[in-house]
Amino acid sequence: MKNPPSLIAVDIDGTLLASNGTILPGTRAEFARARAAGATIVLASGRPVAGLRRLVRRLRLDTDGVVYSGVNGAVSIDAETGDLLARHGLDPQTVRGIAALAKENGVIPMLCDGDDLVVDTEDPQVVIEAEGNDLNLRIVGDVTTLTEDEGSVDKLLMYAPPEVLRPFAELFTERFGACVESSFSAPFYYEATAKGVHKGSALTDLAAARGLDVAASVAFGDNGNDLPLIRTAGLGVAMGNAIPEVLEAADRVTASHDEEGIAAVLMELYGDGEPAPPVPEPDVEPLHSLDLREP
Repeated sequence: MKNPPSLIAVDIDGTLLASNGTILPGTRAEFARARAAGATIVLASGRPVAGLRRLVRRLRLDTDGVVYSGVNGAVSIDAETGDLLARHGLDPQTVRGIAALAKENGVIPMLCDGDDLVVDTEDPQVVIEAEGNDLNLRIVGDVTTLTEDEGSVDKLLMYAPPEVLRPFAELFTERFGACVESSFSAPFYYEATAKGVHKGSALTDLAAARGLDVAASVAFGDNGNDLPLIRTAGLGVAMGNAIPEVLEAADRVTASHDEEGIAAVLMELYGDGEPAPPVPEPDVEPLHSLDLREP
């Protein structure tokens, strides 16, 4: 194809990863062809950068031409060089207010500060989140009293059973919707970043930093926190397993994450409909529940 996209942005859970936690062979092959054509692959996730590094290491994904865009676009790092490309933190006063509201409503707040997960409880899900993303678990007395000197917050992750989190999200939007970005990344996870900071803004920042046109990008996603990414990219693609809001917002819908949905689109964009040559399948350590967004 003439002038294929220079940026490929992919969500992780429910998009890049199949249900069994693998990257499908066709997707690996299409990534290799796209990188050979000069494309940058952006791993755009709600996960922290440490969690993205862990997954890439365990899945043996080549980091050449890859950018980690973690915590919903708040932190972006060149995967090959380790250079920090962008970091946008939340206002400490806002963090304290959100954390207080969460605790009042039976929701557990987790503060993502670089490679630290700051909490005031050792709930089992807190441990799963830390261990599954290679985060240092920093337990404090009360997250609602943290000061600016005690660290910055890239993202505030809130956990509760779906029946608790859904009504809380409505209350949250009434109270804080005007001053932060927020979305569901799973039925049991609700996330907040600074105003204007999301997966879409990370794609725009990266394009500007590298002198690229954000319109020359393709993005894949399936969940609520992927909506800004889908809307920002030149071509926004919903996976076949995406939630209704993403399906409606996308420019096109592809097959599911279990059916080579990413490969089907990249094959058209980089190979005029012809599949990329297969690449050797690495000996991948099986993933388990700690690596996947499951409670």
